[in-house]
Amino acid sequence: MEQVVDLATRKSGSIAVALVWDRSDETLRVFAYDGLTGEEIVVPVSGEEAAEVYRHPFAYTARSVKSNHSAGN
Repeated sequence: MEQVVDLATRKSGSIAVALVWDRSDETLRVFAYDGLTGEEIVVPVSGEEAAEVYRHPFAYTARSVKSNHSAGN
C-alpha cells in the first residue's frame, strides 16, 4: 500500500497544485509550484482547511515548510 496518496491535483497556467495525504505520519499537505517564478511551497493543512489552501496555496506561503525561489531571490 502506498504511504503517500495524491487526493487532488490541478494545473492552471504555470501553477501546479497537489493535495497529498501521508499515511505514515497522518498528515495532509498542499504542494504548489509556479513554473514562471520557480517558487515551490509545501503547506501543512488540517482537514478543515485543506480545500481552501488547495484553491489558494500561495496565499499561505508564510506557513510553508519549504520554499525554493528562482535564482537571484
